[in-house]
Amino acid sequence: MRLGYYIKETLTNLKRNLLMSVAAVSTVAISLLLLGGVLILGMIVANVTLNWESKVEVSVFLLDDATQDEIQKLQSDVQAMDEVENVTFVSKAQAFEEFKEIYADRPELWEVLDRDALPASLRIKLNDADAAEPIAAVLNGRPGVEEARYGGEIIKRLLQVNSLLRTVTFVTSLVLMIAAAALIANTIRLAIYARRDEIGIMKLVGATNWFIRIPFMLEGVIAAMAGALLSGGIVLAANALLFSRMGKAFPFLGPVFNFSSGELMSVMLVLLGVGALVGLVGSTMALRRFLEV
Repeated sequence: MRLGYYIKETLTNLKRNLLMSVAAVSTVAISLLLLGGVLILGMIVANVTLNWESKVEVSVFLLDDATQDEIQKLQSDVQAMDEVENVTFVSKAQAFEEFKEIYADRPELWEVLDRDALPASLRIKLNDADAAEPIAAVLNGRPGVEEARYGGEIIKRLLQVNSLLRTVTFVTSLVLMIAAAALIANTIRLAIYARRDEIGIMKLVGATNWFIRIPFMLEGVIAAMAGALLSGGIVLAANALLFSRMGKAFPFLGPVFNFSSGELMSVMLVLLGVGALVGLVGSTMALRRFLEV
């Protein structure tokens, strides 16, 4: 019976201040939608990073006058490293054929080249992409080595851009969540003011403090949870209508937008949890300030 009373009073309060309730739900939804965007962005960048890391190689370009002994010694030393999966020798002729294949539609780039114009190299596939930079540093300066390069700069820049975007979006989301909590507090304040006579009578007949507080707290939590469900629904709809279709339309982007059900569920749980927290904080602010029970 008490639970039924709480629910009835909560719904009554929400109906009495319908416009403010809708505004509170909308503000929570927008702020949590930004938070959901931060989480989705993090998953996209993680997928991109993993995809790039699997392709990171160290290319060791060899000097034209490198001896066969120097090349074999270098290759055996590299293969012995724990971080290295395998080492492949690419001759000048192979390098030219690969260049020709890559730029098959632009023959003016390779027709003027001699077949031995490109340097021979060692291509090192790694077990751990983080080892690319230290391995390249070790190999630079070795006998027979002209230069060792790796593609880690792209990942570093990607992570830097991701960090900036996530920070900006998170701060914006935080500001909007604070505004949502304040709006929920104002909505509850209006509900308290509208029922001030009834609250006074309840005090006189012996209602406990929590008996009076709980409907107002539920009001804030329900309004925030409604906003969280709305934002979560938009995130799921975006995944079904946008991300999954992009993965199908552009197969090379498939792994980037391939989110598991567990990842999407974790996003929903975070949005619901933060939404409940925002509603609880907003209602607590109003009760502490405007309800002396």
